[in-house]
Amino acid sequence: MTLENHEKAPVHSGQEASGPRYTLEELKEHAEQLFSVKEEVLAGAFFGTQDKLFTVAEAQTKIEQFMKAKVD
Repeated sequence: MTLENHEKAPVHSGQEASGPRYTLEELKEHAEQLFSVKEEVLAGAFFGTQDKLFTVAEAQTKIEQFMKAKVD
């Protein structure tokens, strides 16, 4: 598994500053290996997100929040 490293990318407010940053597409490609979810879950968790780059920890947090969200 090889993800392109984007460590030099700017950090936006609300994002962690540590760790390599990846595009959403890179994270989707490896969703099952990294997060044990299908890429559709990742797409739902990041729906409407404006940021371009994320750490694995940020992605994991978003997925957990998405999976715990109340459905009406």
